[in-house]
Amino acid sequence: MDVLTCVTCGTRLTEPLDLPPELPPRPAYDGRENPDGSLHAPATVPRGRYAVDPEACGAPYVPHPDPEWVGAAHPGNGAMGDPDGQGFLMSAGPRDTLVVHPEDTRGWLSANPAVREIGCRGVPGREGPNEVCAECGAVVATLFAECSGPYETHFLPDAVRAESA
Repeated sequence: MDVLTCVTCGTRLTEPLDLPPELPPRPAYDGRENPDGSLHAPATVPRGRYAVDPEACGAPYVPHPDPEWVGAAHPGNGAMGDPDGQGFLMSAGPRDTLVVHPEDTRGWLSANPAVREIGCRGVPGREGPNEVCAECGAVVATLFAECSGPYETHFLPDAVRAESA
């Protein structure tokens, strides 16, 4: 088992986690309330696990080269129209982020005061990394917890390291 730690200060940022061989498929969301009362898609990664996401994730978003393309801005998150032109945006954010269940980070992360996001029922994660190390304030992750997208926390690959628990 591993824990993810902050590269800046060495503080632990997660519960102990196992690394499965690949990122599980993102579950579909039917819009109904979850058993815990939350209104977001089910978690991509179960508690106690983490995975490497090879796809681009999060901000910045750039126009897709094909103006006819319609797809998700990044896997599991809805399409975003290009406010300055035609077509849709796609993620040009970091690849190989470490994806964890958001509950596995409780108490170790704080909201990034530089990011102000308002979603329908949660944090959309579209404005860039929105979570910091609670100990030193280093920017470390993006929480996606909006009703229209995945429920997952993506750690920036250069901001954390996996260490044996």
